[in-house]
Amino acid sequence: MRSAEAALANLEAPDPGVLARVFIIYGEEPYYQRRLARAIRRHVLDPAFEAFNYTFLEHQAATAGAVREVVLTPPMMASRRLVVVRDPAELLSARSGRKPEAEGEDGENGSEEGPTALPAADAGDSPDAPPLTASELVKNWCALLPEVFQEVCLVVTLGWDLGDGHALLKTATKLDPPADVIRCLPATPRSAETWVRKMASELGAEIDSDASRALVLRSGSDLVLLEGEIKKLLSYVGSRSRVTAEDVLEAATPSAEASVFELVDHIGSRHPYQAVAKLRRLLEQGEAPLRLMAMVVRQVRLVFITREMLASGAPMRDIEGRLGLPTWVARSYLAQARNFDRPQLARMMRSLADMDLAIKTGRQDAATALELFVLRCG
Repeated sequence: MRSAEAALANLEAPDPGVLARVFIIYGEEPYYQRRLARAIRRHVLDPAFEAFNYTFLEHQAATAGAVREVVLTPPMMASRRLVVVRDPAELLSARSGRKPEAEGEDGENGSEEGPTALPAADAGDSPDAPPLTASELVKNWCALLPEVFQEVCLVVTLGWDLGDGHALLKTATKLDPPADVIRCLPATPRSAETWVRKMASELGAEIDSDASRALVLRSGSDLVLLEGEIKKLLSYVGSRSRVTAEDVLEAATPSAEASVFELVDHIGSRHPYQAVAKLRRLLEQGEAPLRLMAMVVRQVRLVFITREMLASGAPMRDIEGRLGLPTWVARSYLAQARNFDRPQLARMMRSLADMDLAIKTGRQDAATALELFVLRCG
């Protein structure tokens, strides 16, 4: 098994060596999955005959039977065929224990451009046949991996994590030669900072450590979103080609979590109308009221913990450990905690508990309850 970073460095090299016949790319970080699939595609396919030798299947269309049909088809007028499979509904169903709903996405976030094979029925399927169990679905997928033709490259990408003992991984490692198994872990705030600086360098620009920290704090650690924010920032700074923390504050889009941080900051600074305006913007952007409520509860709880530890004289190291956050994030909470006194935070915690009860008993809807909370506490 390889990390996404190590695999990407290898696969984006001019000569990555002999490629595996089967790739299993899994995990909760879609950025690496897409970039890895593109790198494999560049090495495997002859551009002149790509239209004849590339198949992309996803979701309900990616049955074991449909995939088996195309991986047993030899390439046409070229040395290799590439079959890319994304998030097969059968494996998702086996994971969740229920039949997933159809998903329809376009472009990079959904269907890839290129020829797509029609799904084929699995052997033995009939309208009257009982549905396969989760174990049987996984066995079907495990059975097809050894059948992949030598001239075919199969890439299976799964947008969730697999346990070390998962049957698909065990089968993949026992192939001859073994499959290339790549795990794409989601970025942490610290690794996202490093990634931001590296991505900027690849694009011919520079983002200093303060700016990368500010960007992750403001926009979150989702690499797909961060890539878009970096490109936007580079357009914003133009020929200067160097992004500062001030540029980030002026041009980067705040994530919902960062916006909630600002909302609570407005409450602590006694600016209720700015807090309400921030809340309404989040709701207008489509954020779910209950999700916002959970984020506000978490924010106030962390500020309360920080305020209590600060009052007791706890060192910064202990506060970081209690919050479970890196130093630069913990310092932000430290600064925010100084805007509140203990009675105010205690009132906010009681108010949030009352709001939760009012929503659960149907006395108030979540959006109205949140706005009243902001006005009362500000």
